[in-house]
Amino acid sequence: MDNIANLTGKPRLLKQANLTLIRRAIIEKGTATRAEITEETKISSTTVRSLLCEMLDNGEIESVGHDKSSGGRKAERYRFRPDCYYSAAICISDDEAHALLVNVYGEIVESKKIEVEKNNYEPAVYSCLDEMLSKWEIKSIGLGIPGVVEGDKYWKKYEGDGKLYRYDIGSHLAEKYALPVILENDINATAIGFGRCYQKQYPDVNPEYTNMVYIHFNKGCISAGIIAGGRIIRGFGNFAGELGLIPRENGEFLDTCLGEAYGTPRYTELIIETLTWICGILNPQYIVLGGPDFPEDCLGPINDGLYSLLPDGMFVEILYSPHVWSDYLSGMAYLTAGKMFDEIQLRKG
Repeated sequence: MDNIANLTGKPRLLKQANLTLIRRAIIEKGTATRAEITEETKISSTTVRSLLCEMLDNGEIESVGHDKSSGGRKAERYRFRPDCYYSAAICISDDEAHALLVNVYGEIVESKKIEVEKNNYEPAVYSCLDEMLSKWEIKSIGLGIPGVVEGDKYWKKYEGDGKLYRYDIGSHLAEKYALPVILENDINATAIGFGRCYQKQYPDVNPEYTNMVYIHFNKGCISAGIIAGGRIIRGFGNFAGELGLIPRENGEFLDTCLGEAYGTPRYTELIIETLTWICGILNPQYIVLGGPDFPEDCLGPINDGLYSLLPDGMFVEILYSPHVWSDYLSGMAYLTAGKMFDEIQLRKG
């Protein structure tokens, strides 16, 4: 259902829909009063009061005190108890995988490294989730994967024949566990994680206006996570950010050219040219360079090269991320927690 009006004849579903809206309002605000929740959700004040009492009684939320009085009764402020619900996120790369226990605020409570088979993730994913669901009340599941994500499935190249194969793991997880599931490409999740860390350092930055590109260098491959207007750019076929497939000299792809030029001045020149294209097309606020194969000593020459090529209005801040896995885990934790209250899809107002 996408409209509360369609639920009026179904009291149980209407209550669940109202609870979903109230939970989202509290999460988005961090703390909220009854009046703030009523204004945000457009649910009647009487219904909000009743449901807040129920949430207090079952230990879902707690009072954090009262606001200062402006002449009338002091408004009581509520927040979620961090340990009331959890999400389970699994982050997979070409080399390793980590399982995360995430609270309602997107904070990582526990993290552990797990073993996965390179071309067959599902057994390890199911085993890990079975264990986590037996210990905690899990409300949503997230899976970060190094492939082309398309909704609840992903495409990954098989090294044996070089072809792309489809894996419907998202729908399988949703069916098996009856929980909201989110799949995300590993580089996109890393871009989101870095962006959130950047916003914590610069709280005046409105996340809705984030325009950035994260570029990842790994095993002779270059790929990017792109955020414009606060949203991940996926492209029509979900292949946005596959920079390594850009054709270059002699019909070779950028991946091949970078691999052949690694350790030479031409390597830096290729990166500068690539960043210039990105600035001309996307005009991001900043570009982040990271990954195990990125040579940090290239940062100075890259900055100098861009400064000499780009006009003032297009010049971009170049940042380096030495903590790729930290960004990846942070991004997937945030995304997975965001799916926690997706039981019923609807619109406000």
